[in-house]
Amino acid sequence: MVKVKITVLASGSKGNCTLIETAENKFLIDVGISYRLLVAKLNEVNVNITDIDAVFITHEHVDHVKGLEVLIKKNNIYVILSHGTYQAIVSKKIGVTYEYFNVISPDEEVFLNHTSIVPILVSHDANEPFGYIIRHNDKKIVYLTDSGYVSQENEEKIKEADVYIMETNHNIEMLMCTNRPWSLKQRILSDKGHLCNEDALNTLLRVVSEKTKVIYLAHISEEANNVDLLLLTVKELFANCIYHKAIKFIVTKQYDLSESIYL
Repeated sequence: MVKVKITVLASGSKGNCTLIETAENKFLIDVGISYRLLVAKLNEVNVNITDIDAVFITHEHVDHVKGLEVLIKKNNIYVILSHGTYQAIVSKKIGVTYEYFNVISPDEEVFLNHTSIVPILVSHDANEPFGYIIRHNDKKIVYLTDSGYVSQENEEKIKEADVYIMETNHNIEMLMCTNRPWSLKQRILSDKGHLCNEDALNTLLRVVSEKTKVIYLAHISEEANNVDLLLLTVKELFANCIYHKAIKFIVTKQYDLSESIYL
């Protein structure tokens, strides 16, 4: 019997959204795509928008909350987010009913029936951004994108997961060769920016275990990264990892569904 199903609906700088399904609940992490596109993508995996029980928001940037206002207005959905993210969204005056927002603190455990969701504070240029650790029965899923680095404390928290959805945003050399302003390059490279391929993969090397079955390579820059180069970097860095052959690496996509996995 399948206990958990994971589908990355969209991942990248133009919008992020991940669907997690259990026998009891269906919930999203972020809704950074339009409501219309969200409905279409959910239909592709035979899920109705009315089946969604909750949305967990990582932070307030538009590529993570683009469809949130319409989703709340049409479905009165249960939204979980940090106090800082809540304040940032409220300041935009998006015109939603705030009774559906549920503010939680870092490390405060939330339950959806038998599923535990714990937020962890990450390092990004947002107002109290979160990553999430999801546990269902004996399975552990880590969602960590939009972070300039991963602290030693967070490494301890995310160790030995079955599945990682981890940002591999850019290749540093490719980023530096783009026409982006120097200030933007500095932001991306900073501790409050985005993880480069090497930093993300080296973090993963320190936290994977014999339990780890799948790693989603997420939030890949269309301009400052290259899938072939990323996979070559995976091959090189994981060559001496004793768990390498047991781990499936899945490249997430901006416009298409990524491969669903079952636990």
